[in-house]
Amino acid sequence: MTTMTRALPRTGTVPVGRRFLFTERRRAALTVLGVAASLLLVLLLGGIFAGAIERVTFYIRTSPAAVFVSQAGVRTMHMSASALPADTAARLRAVPGVAWASPIGLASGSVAGPRGRQLTYLIGYDTSSRHGGPPTLATGRAPGAGEAVLDEQAADTLGVRLGDPVTVLGARLRVVGLSAGGSSITNTTVFTTAADFARIRGGTPLSYVLVGARHDVTPQALASRVRAAVPEATVQTREEFAASEARIVTDMSANLLRLMSTIGLLIALAVIALGLMTATLARLRDFAVLKALGAGTARLAATVAVQVVWTVALAVLVAAALGQLLSWVLPLAAPAVDVRITAAAVLQLGAGALAVGLLAALWPLRRIATLDAATAFRESR
Repeated sequence: MTTMTRALPRTGTVPVGRRFLFTERRRAALTVLGVAASLLLVLLLGGIFAGAIERVTFYIRTSPAAVFVSQAGVRTMHMSASALPADTAARLRAVPGVAWASPIGLASGSVAGPRGRQLTYLIGYDTSSRHGGPPTLATGRAPGAGEAVLDEQAADTLGVRLGDPVTVLGARLRVVGLSAGGSSITNTTVFTTAADFARIRGGTPLSYVLVGARHDVTPQALASRVRAAVPEATVQTREEFAASEARIVTDMSANLLRLMSTIGLLIALAVIALGLMTATLARLRDFAVLKALGAGTARLAATVAVQVVWTVALAVLVAAALGQLLSWVLPLAAPAVDVRITAAAVLQLGAGALAVGLLAALWPLRRIATLDAATAFRESR
């Protein structure tokens, strides 16, 4: 009697990896859910930070201004102090291509209501032009003398309604309007008239000038003209100003963000590695049988890789779906929390999970791969 061992014919037509994964559906589901949970943790940490950046830069990004002018060396609003000469806006209005130039005052402090106190930026603007006011007025009207517009989330937190008084930077103002989108995890925004701002701040000069462009002038071209007109100031387009604002917020929270992201990523990678390595170990005998039947090392590796790809792909889909759901639910419980789950973040995380998963899942095969077919079968029993 002659015993022969032949290579598996047409191995590419047999979806062994997918069959191995879904033969025991309960184990496959647990592996997918475990990987998805770890990925969801990382997605939420990144999404919360991305949402915070969106909130912090909301006023700039939604402004009708094409160009922002500030004191020399000042490139942000957050944690910055800017002062410009009183005639800056008038000088800018004479620049070719400028549709309008609206000065604003900016100061940081707190706003207090019946239910407590919250950090805020106070913005004083020319209410006749409204270019520097709240981007979105949810209800009410623009402020007059002794009045203010408060963000609706801050109003809800502080227990303030239209017509109620609030204390802003030590001054008492009556709320006549509620804006939207101006509150973040750390602070909110209050808008008042330029005259009240000067009174509250003791005649502090204007902080920034918002410049609108005519329809036939690009923001970049207008910024070049404005720089020539006020060379002593810092001139940025809206996109540049928002990017500068995002960078400083990122730099301020970099250590905390790095720590949180590192912990979350390590947990995710550990769960992914453990789950996929366990899945391979559970099928080690099956892989030995494949080798005894003639499957080469490349075929075994390809089988494992297929399992990893299916597991990670399903886990990414589950994590992305749950992340999107939480991005809708969390703001209902905590309005100041804004979660932004982007396709780029999902793809980047999925690629990292796939790389770690392949390494962890292929590692147990190293022993079988170095043995002959018969020995591999005996070793796995």
